[in-house]
Amino acid sequence: MIFECDKIKYMAVANKTITKTNIKAFEEAREAVIKLETLTRFLSPADLETLEILLDKKTVNLLSKSLAEIEKKKFEPIKKIL
Repeated sequence: MIFECDKIKYMAVANKTITKTNIKAFEEAREAVIKLETLTRFLSPADLETLEILLDKKTVNLLSKSLAEIEKKKFEPIKKIL
């Protein structure tokens, strides 16, 4: 639900209200979603897969952890895993 008070928009979401300080962040996120929806039809399947991975926080965290382990040389050779 969106409502205006003194020309300031507020949005109530699950009993939480977006305040003046984060209205800009909300609007920027909304605009990003609109752009993403528009651009997805021009992306290749590989681009869409990459985007899906980058939007998945769990996957990004796992990739970051793996890269950090590689930098610290804390990894097992693939031959040993297989």
